[in-house]
Amino acid sequence: MSDNQDSVVTEITSTKVLAVTERVVREFTLAAEKVAAHHAEPAKYPMPAGSTATEHLMASRFKALPEGTRKKAADRVLADLKNVPGRAKKLDDLAKVDLHAATPVEVQVKKLPFPAKLKFPADELRKTPVVAAAEVAGKETEAAAAVPLRKLELRLHQVKCLAETNELFKDEIALGGTAVDESGDADKIASFKVRSFHTGDVQRYTPPRRLVWFSLVEGPVKFPKSYFVTLVLAEVDQGGFSAFVAGLLDKVRDAITKALGDAIGGPLPDPIGELIRKAIVIVVGKIFRILKDIWQDDIFMPFTVEATIPSATSRWAGRSDSPERTVTYIGHGGRYQLVYDWRMFS
Repeated sequence: MSDNQDSVVTEITSTKVLAVTERVVREFTLAAEKVAAHHAEPAKYPMPAGSTATEHLMASRFKALPEGTRKKAADRVLADLKNVPGRAKKLDDLAKVDLHAATPVEVQVKKLPFPAKLKFPADELRKTPVVAAAEVAGKETEAAAAVPLRKLELRLHQVKCLAETNELFKDEIALGGTAVDESGDADKIASFKVRSFHTGDVQRYTPPRRLVWFSLVEGPVKFPKSYFVTLVLAEVDQGGFSAFVAGLLDKVRDAITKALGDAIGGPLPDPIGELIRKAIVIVVGKIFRILKDIWQDDIFMPFTVEATIPSATSRWAGRSDSPERTVTYIGHGGRYQLVYDWRMFS
C-alpha cells in the first residue's frame, strides 16, 4: 500500500506543458497591462464592454491599490509599450494583441493561430512523471486489514505574526481560498477573520479548524486522487481579495484548458488530470508575481497545497493525519506563518 503524499505546489514537471502555460501567463500579463494603461489614458486604451472579460477581473484588484501605486504602474506600462522590439521578443506571437482595441485580450488571443512549436501529441500528457507515478501508485494492492476512510480534510492549526505589515495600526488578517477536487471542480472557501495581530501574536486553533473537506468516494475518478487548496491570506481592509483569487482560478482554468486542447489538437479528457490541475494553480501564482512586477502590488502571495491519496486505506506512515506543515507569507512589509495538516476520516 502506498503512503499518502502532500506538498506545496511549486513546479510543472513537463517541459511541453510548461511552455504552453507560459503563453497563458503572457495573455494575463497583457490584460494587467491593459488595465494600467487604461487608468492613464482611458480613451486610447478602452476597456471591453460588459463585465466578464479578464480585464474587468484585473481591474477589480487594481482599483484596490492606492492611487499613487496605480499611477506609477500606469507610467511603467506606458513606457514599456513604447519598446516595440523588446515587447515582440517578450510576448512572442501575442505581440499581435492590440491593447488599443476594445476587444478583450482573451478574444484576440483565441483568434490567433496556435503556435506550431507549442503543439505535441496527446500521449505526452500521460507520459509526464506526475501521471506515470500516479498510474503506478494506482496499481498498488490495498492492505486488507486497513479500515477504508471516505473523507479528507485540510485543517488549520495556527497563524503566527512573525513581523507586522507596514500598516499604522494592528494587522486585521483574514484567510480564505479555493479548493479543487479530483475532477477539477473548484469551490470557494469563504473568507473569515483570523484576528488582529502585532508582531509575535499567535492564533491557535484547538482543535484544528477545518478549512475544507472532500469526499474520497464520489465521482468517476479512480484512485489515486489528488486535491488542491489555494490558501489566501489578506488584510481585512482588502476585502474581495479572496473572491479575486477564486475568479482568477476560473479564468486561468478556462485559458489552460483551451491552450492545452489547442496543443494536442483536441479536447482534454474529462475529468482533467492532476498535471493540468497543477498547471492551473501554478499559473495563478505566476500571475501574482507578474502583478507584483507590473503594478508593484505588494500582496501576500497565495500558497497552493496538494494531497495525493492512493486509496481509501492509505495513510501517512500509518497515520490518518499528515505531519503538520508550515508556509510563510511575505507581503506588505510583513511576514506570517501558517501551520496546517491533512486528515482522512469517516
